[in-house]
Amino acid sequence: MKRYFLRKFLISIVFTLFALNINLFSQQATSQSIVDWTKPAFFSTAELDISESNIVLPSGRGAAKTILESKIPLLIKDPLLSLPVDSSLKLGDTVLQDTLSLEEITNIIQDGKQSASVYSNEKDSIIINHTIKLNDISSKLVKHSFPYKPNSPIEKTATRKYTGIIIDARGVLPVQGEFVTSTGNPCLFPKVWNEEMELIYEKNIEDSKVAKELGIVNYHWSSDENLYRDRIGNDPLRITAKKIFGINRTDPVISKKDALKILSLDENRELLKQGRVIILLDKEQLVYSVGAPEKNDSYYVVYRDTKNFFYERKIPDVEITDTYKGIQISIQDIKFVADSSEILPEEKERLDAIYEELHKITKNNEFTIMVEGHTASVGKPIGEMNLSVERAGTIINQLVERGMNRNIFSYKGYGGTLPIGDNSTNEGRAQNRRVEIIIIPKATYIQRVP
Repeated sequence: MKRYFLRKFLISIVFTLFALNINLFSQQATSQSIVDWTKPAFFSTAELDISESNIVLPSGRGAAKTILESKIPLLIKDPLLSLPVDSSLKLGDTVLQDTLSLEEITNIIQDGKQSASVYSNEKDSIIINHTIKLNDISSKLVKHSFPYKPNSPIEKTATRKYTGIIIDARGVLPVQGEFVTSTGNPCLFPKVWNEEMELIYEKNIEDSKVAKELGIVNYHWSSDENLYRDRIGNDPLRITAKKIFGINRTDPVISKKDALKILSLDENRELLKQGRVIILLDKEQLVYSVGAPEKNDSYYVVYRDTKNFFYERKIPDVEITDTYKGIQISIQDIKFVADSSEILPEEKERLDAIYEELHKITKNNEFTIMVEGHTASVGKPIGEMNLSVERAGTIINQLVERGMNRNIFSYKGYGGTLPIGDNSTNEGRAQNRRVEIIIIPKATYIQRVP
């Protein structure tokens, strides 16, 4: 646990130092990012305000370009870290887990395609467009050398050889294991399940070379198969998803019969190995703006004051970190009635302190609050997921009862999918039973550098 929080602390320091970068110039740089999963690419437009930077043109154009280029990694970093990797992880989580390093993220950004700088007369600014191929990110996360081959099922169904697989997950679908519906979302590594929650397809089934070059699926919104013919060939198997699964709502769930049409024939299992898979989602889920907290001076004042508040009060097992999502308050080993969302009375002191600080932070209506619930993993993933959602809701109810506005809250449950301790020990399971409260600035769609 100590190693985990030391790592989080060091990462937060690095993030903070970058964001508090003080320059000899009074510069104002901004960026806006869009991800298009059909390309698949991450597009950013970085802009430097000339007048606010005290740069004289045309002589200072080269200097303005150099300044803006130096800011691009910082401007793009946080929006990029918010991209979903799979059904539970964001790219930022892979940094916290040491799967990717901040240096690798910076290198990915620096290796992106960058346009020539353009001067905008209308805005009196220098603009640079920047593009990152999503496969340049996903390839860093493909670790297997050889794919594993799905076993031929004991139960088989009549099928034939196909040239590719199309899974239509458009529209609103039931969420597996939850009493809600949702649209499906894209990610770098979606999984495909059958209705009995048996895994049909994931990244380690695909040939690693193909996975690095092409990604494990292509996404599109159109029924016009000519747009992705190169991926699925002339005679694809067409499947309609029955449900969607995962915290990030990324994994299609297909019928057992459709799964058997794939698995019952060697040639069709080979389609999985070659990644000949298209997933159809709604267009608005595939092309969208990517937001990140506006980490300006006031943000870091809140971050500093929040850390000082809990340090001075000596509230036990509460950690404060600056993450790519916002300011995170981690409440460790939170006490609930066993297998229940009912909180125990001994948590009153911690909840009172958290309420006091959150109420002060949010009084000017500048922040929203995300509450994320986590459980230990004991081999009951659906039950754990539901319990984590219920416990996150309980924390919100506790804070609302103390006087907070319910409308500023949202919440998620992660079950036991993001452990920070060893689930085989009592101590590790206690570490994993936690709630994380994330303080998020409302202005999230433009990343700014002072």
